[in-house]
Amino acid sequence: MDRKTLEYLEERSKKGRELVERIERLNKFLEQVKGKSFHCIKLAIDSSSIEMTGFGTKQVELNYAAVAEAHMLNAFIDVTNAEIKIHEKELDEL
Repeated sequence: MDRKTLEYLEERSKKGRELVERIERLNKFLEQVKGKSFHCIKLAIDSSSIEMTGFGTKQVELNYAAVAEAHMLNAFIDVTNAEIKIHEKELDEL
């Protein structure tokens, strides 16, 4: 093997490791959001914040905040799953 081939393989290996790390990090986000450790969504606005329902492990009343938070969570999960698929495709093509 010549130097150019080794550099090419090294570059692909590095790119592959980066993709695997991104996929693992995104999967960890999903585990946290779907898991029992999830407490609530907090929106930071300037120097203050708004804490949504605080689902945690308890049942919450079905109201505006609960519905809004559920939609935000579902959107986050959908976008994260789509991003994982993009990185998995890149990894397959590598």
